[in-house]
Amino acid sequence: MKLILIYTLIAGVISALTAPIPGTSLLLTALEIYMLVHFAKIHDYKLGFKEIGYSAVAIYGLSTLLKDTALEILTFVPIIGWGSEVIVAMLFVFFLGLLADLYFKKRTSSPPA
Repeated sequence: MKLILIYTLIAGVISALTAPIPGTSLLLTALEIYMLVHFAKIHDYKLGFKEIGYSAVAIYGLSTLLKDTALEILTFVPIIGWGSEVIVAMLFVFFLGLLADLYFKKRTSSPPA
């Protein structure tokens, strides 16, 4: 949980520093992919380039639909929108971190069939 909170804080800082600049939410997507790879390593789950690529495409697609659209729209509302961007980014990374941690824990703890 501590690691998820650290990634959430990093996402908040990145979002706060780049909030007024459109298109910088791609930095958050890169952080999310790095977080997934990190959780996989922690749980001794072997991710190949193929899985990382699929994860990157899936996260980018999901992030584009949900987070990026919301963040880019909020960019045009000064101050309030920028603050909302930080909250949206942090919540997205937090819940993605929780899901990734649960997924990799379950995958490594279950016996092979």
